[in-house]
Amino acid sequence: MKHITIADIAKEAGVSKATVSRVLSKPHLVNEKTKEKISSIIDKYSYTPNILAQGLAGMPTKNIGVVVDEFPNNFYIDLTEGIDHVISANNYFFQVMSSQWIPEREVQGIRSLLKNRVDGILITPVSPESETVELLKRSGTPFVLMNCKSDDPDISFVCCDNYKGGTLMAEHINALHHEQIIIISVFDHQSVRDRIEGFVDHLDTKTVRITRYSNAKTYKDGYELAPVIVEYDSIRTKKTSLFVANDYVAIGIIVRFLEMGISIPQQAAIAGFDDIRLSAICQIPLTTISQSVFDMGRTAATDLMNIIKKNGDPPFKHIIEPKLVIRESTRLPAGR
Repeated sequence: MKHITIADIAKEAGVSKATVSRVLSKPHLVNEKTKEKISSIIDKYSYTPNILAQGLAGMPTKNIGVVVDEFPNNFYIDLTEGIDHVISANNYFFQVMSSQWIPEREVQGIRSLLKNRVDGILITPVSPESETVELLKRSGTPFVLMNCKSDDPDISFVCCDNYKGGTLMAEHINALHHEQIIIISVFDHQSVRDRIEGFVDHLDTKTVRITRYSNAKTYKDGYELAPVIVEYDSIRTKKTSLFVANDYVAIGIIVRFLEMGISIPQQAAIAGFDDIRLSAICQIPLTTISQSVFDMGRTAATDLMNIIKKNGDPPFKHIIEPKLVIRESTRLPAGR
């Protein structure tokens, strides 16, 4: 879809571009019936006027918008580094904003980026069916989803096979033969739901007790949840495997467990998902599922540049193959 312009709105409304401009800047000068008609078309296409370059319509800005869910998580640092690898090489710049997992904030951010007429947008949306994605479709601005899949045949995305990642982790946890398994599902997002589904579907549940915790999103959440788990799930007396669907939360749990004298992995084996760089260098290196986060960003940025430059035949749909990375947080010493 092409960018919606004042000329497009004027044509559909059957009025002049000057009349549309007046509705946007001096609505009190336009009669009510005409104003309502034009306003409904503006709302229909989620049109926002370009305040930076009113006289340069159609010219590229060489700017890309990037919308992520949260800044503190190293996942998004690795992701944006992959994006920068491509964007910089194409002499583009990008601006990053965080939705903080708030749908309304995500919409506001996208409207701001569209208003400033970025050439394209890369986004890890709160949901692939969100209002934001619909807004982007109507705007005509090139965009690519990251870290989620879309069933819409016209939408480009880059996403890990999260279900398979969960399957790989279940097979590894099964081999540890612990008394109980704790699942920490982090937050309600398509990628996390797929990870947990793959894990649960392939878990050997015949001889173990399974407990699930939700809504831990950050390192701090993991750190604060750890003593709750120790108290209510008898971690000190039952050998336990924990699958945390986010490395950042898993690292918080590791740090607090060590402070509380819980031996890892002898008493509690902990595994995460994402393989952020911090996972390999934390106090006890974390077993995790790698979804090649840097490559996810690089691939999404490459696809976006191809859409902008009209190279290839979009939409582009990429599924990243997950890999199990076993480290000390679940690997028992030889002979144990």
